[in-house]
Amino acid sequence: MKKLLALICSLVLLAGGVSMFSACGNEDVIKVGVTNYEPMDYKDENGQWIGFDADLAKKAFNELGYDVTYVEIDWDLKVTSLESGEIDVIWNGMTITDELREKVALTDPYLTNQQVIVVKTENLSKFETTADLSNATSIVFEKGSAAETELEKLSLDESKLLGASKQLDAFFEVNAGSCEVAVVDKTMAQSLCGTGSYTGLSYKEIGFEPEYFAAGFRKSDSEMAERINTLLAKYAQDGTIDALKAKYGITL
Repeated sequence: MKKLLALICSLVLLAGGVSMFSACGNEDVIKVGVTNYEPMDYKDENGQWIGFDADLAKKAFNELGYDVTYVEIDWDLKVTSLESGEIDVIWNGMTITDELREKVALTDPYLTNQQVIVVKTENLSKFETTADLSNATSIVFEKGSAAETELEKLSLDESKLLGASKQLDAFFEVNAGSCEVAVVDKTMAQSLCGTGSYTGLSYKEIGFEPEYFAAGFRKSDSEMAERINTLLAKYAQDGTIDALKAKYGITL
């Protein structure tokens, strides 16, 4: 019976893009698409997903009567994962862009972010503005991220650019000396630079424009996005968002 139901669900989704929240499957569970992105979504010592976004998504969906399961995705394929039904929502420090607006039902923004550079501390003085990135020997960024979008605006030598599959990999590359500069989210840079394995790394703001995070649903689930908007507005007023920022060291 379960196999038959799964087949019916797949056919329904392929045929008409019907909302997965009301069409089929376990209607009480929301699959949240995440990546390993501290402090937004990451695993604790027990292997449980925690973080600003993980906690916020769980609180919101629980309040609406849903349980949450987290699905780690390839960030460059986030929209594909959403449209295929692998996940029901992208909630992982996702920057609002015009391209995403065309493909995804975005919530209202709930957090401000900015791209920064991460380098070995001794190289920090070499970069003051985005124009200085043209002097970098190599630059690493996460594919499909806001960093890639910002770097495309600078007309840099493409031979110097390296696209990583995960934002965390950008830290690995700089830490290992394989790349001179990483362009990453400030939220993640704040969390990792100067700690643990990354004590030799520092981050710096060099003039990238502020950006805004939102969660993203299938266009057919725009009603759910509006329900989440109502909760996000409440959380901004009742101190929930400020409490999570304090809990995870986010000072934006």
